[in-house]
Amino acid sequence: MFLSRIFHFAVNLSVTLILWCYFMFGYLFILLFLYLPVYVFAKNRATALQNLNHIHLKIFFTLTKRLAPKTKYNIPDNLREIHSSVVVCNHLSYLDPILLVSLFKKQKTIVKHTFFKVPIFGWFLKNYGYISSGSDTMMGAAMINNLEDIKQHLSSGGVLFVFPEGTRSRDGSLSPFNKGVFTIARYCNAPLKLILIRGTNKLFQPGHFLFHTQEHNEIELRLIGSLNPDYKSKDFSIAALADETRKIFEEKIDHLKSDNKGD
Repeated sequence: MFLSRIFHFAVNLSVTLILWCYFMFGYLFILLFLYLPVYVFAKNRATALQNLNHIHLKIFFTLTKRLAPKTKYNIPDNLREIHSSVVVCNHLSYLDPILLVSLFKKQKTIVKHTFFKVPIFGWFLKNYGYISSGSDTMMGAAMINNLEDIKQHLSSGGVLFVFPEGTRSRDGSLSPFNKGVFTIARYCNAPLKLILIRGTNKLFQPGHFLFHTQEHNEIELRLIGSLNPDYKSKDFSIAALADETRKIFEEKIDHLKSDNKGD
């Protein structure tokens, strides 16, 4: 038993170092030679950089699949076809946004403001057109500019993916939803696509450094709802839309828990 645990730790450590080295090496060296020409010459800089980031993280997950073969992926093709929508997801792991970027070529999201302070990485985030959650970008003229950028991004076929819980769930249950997400959707007159994420927290757990590669696991993404609110209706309510969205997630999570207990 002791030797087995040592072996599992050694494998997990090796895989973790390889994956994060590729992740950082891609930003610091490999893609630097692609990002800089795109930054200088591309007509639509943000979109071009988003496409490069999509390719980089798609390779990251291809590598992850090879190094962690006990983790299977169940991602329907119809998810990759989503466009011009606000994609609302639950949040289990730091892998969630990385996985979504690997699925969508044109993507924006709201990122925790502290990540924008990380050297080099923060520069990339800013030039992708991603939005900081800091108060200086969520108020006044800066917020209006961000909303207009998002509106144009969606109208050109891009997606805005968001995690209304704001932070990762430690036990899989839903935290309260931030209503700002739905305010953005209303401003942009955008439909909502609800995606349930499962299994990412088992591969890369919150609060842990190592990937857990020695346990059988399935990472699954499901489209559990599509909402097209009538934002112009006099009866429309941001709070009601947030509650309806959260209820859909809760019902699906409860249903899956019941199925697992039955098995």
